[in-house]
Amino acid sequence: MNNWILYGLLFALFFAKAFFTLDPDFGWHLSSGEYILQHGIPSHDIYSYTASNFSWIHHEWLADTIGAMVYHLVGGFTVLAVLYALLWTVAIWLVARTTKARLLVLFVGVTMVPFSGVRAITWTIVFSAVMIAIYRAKDTRLRAVLPFLILLWANMHGSFVVGLAYIGWQLARDRTTASLGVFVMSVLASCVTPYGPGMYVEIVRTMFDTTLRSRIQEWRSFGVKVDIGIVVGVWAGLLIIAKGAWWRKFLRFESLLAIMMLSSVRHAPVFALFALATIVEQLQSLVIPIQTLRDRGAKKMVVALVMLSVVACVLFSYFALRYVSIDREQPYPQTIAGYLRQHPCEGNVFAEYNYGGYLIWKVPSQKLYIDGRMPSWRLGDKSYMDDYIRVLNDTDFQRQEFQRYDIRCAVVRPSLQIAKQLQESGWRIVSREEGNTIVLYER
Repeated sequence: MNNWILYGLLFALFFAKAFFTLDPDFGWHLSSGEYILQHGIPSHDIYSYTASNFSWIHHEWLADTIGAMVYHLVGGFTVLAVLYALLWTVAIWLVARTTKARLLVLFVGVTMVPFSGVRAITWTIVFSAVMIAIYRAKDTRLRAVLPFLILLWANMHGSFVVGLAYIGWQLARDRTTASLGVFVMSVLASCVTPYGPGMYVEIVRTMFDTTLRSRIQEWRSFGVKVDIGIVVGVWAGLLIIAKGAWWRKFLRFESLLAIMMLSSVRHAPVFALFALATIVEQLQSLVIPIQTLRDRGAKKMVVALVMLSVVACVLFSYFALRYVSIDREQPYPQTIAGYLRQHPCEGNVFAEYNYGGYLIWKVPSQKLYIDGRMPSWRLGDKSYMDDYIRVLNDTDFQRQEFQRYDIRCAVVRPSLQIAKQLQESGWRIVSREEGNTIVLYER
């Protein structure tokens, strides 16, 4: 397998994931980018009626603006899917371009596919790959670019703290004045945002919100699957057989990322990328010993490993793409959105958390109770996510909130307790998705 085939396969996998799936947050990201292009960066929430006084720190404002420009000026969702698939592919190429272990690179790439798509985490992967490449370069003068990279990253996604942590890690290793200067300038550069150092408020709020691990799927703890587990095994195995004291070999940045990954599975692709860089580095030192193995048993073992790797790549590619659909909007309330555009709700709309981003995009005239931006938002003693959970499960609180906010329409699955409560209270069904998967109730 040559490089063209390797990266062509990776691009095809990333494109399939990006084109045939729609992230729940895509709608509000696109809408916020459109808003910024027309009105500038909002200082308060503009999409909900519950948090209109909340100071929205939009740490992805630049990424959303670029996304909206590409979507409207270049070629819609298809071009976005191509762009994001290309970004994931280039990120892996930057890290693994020097290795000939292409099948292993393909496997690591396959493990990252489930986390890919037209999603904000793409920028985390891209900037991380650029940073790895800069630190691996022989010309150390390239590190002077890092503060500018952090400046851009801080305006694209809150994960820039991963980049700062990596620069800090390198400083701890090098202990040079130049590294200290890069770190200090990078920290200062991270504050050059529309919110200044206030950008860290949103990051701290999210990092220390322990409820995310139990409520949001991609934030769950100890959610690492078999494919990422294999990457961990390969990474750890190569470090174990490398020369040096074992405890020193594991004093690496990836070890920190592995702990973060156990805390929240959303960090898995970041770990995989950094682990791939180490795997490539360790394999290069093993090339000569492997070539000296000429006996028949060793050759059979190599053939078996290659066959096993091919099977693993095919199998995990299937698992990564098994939920893709020709109609990427199929999981969302398409019919209901059309109904609400033609028959606007006379009051406010309550919608399930995962439908919020889609409805912001498709029915911009209707504000919502909650959406994907708000799981960690708090204003005083009020937690917007806690209130949402109570509405779903507490009949008295649901009635209180519906009266308080004049909620007259609800977009929910009929299997939920709240749907049964609404029907018992006389709410009528005015629209539904095919198969009765999502229902619009109206009072």
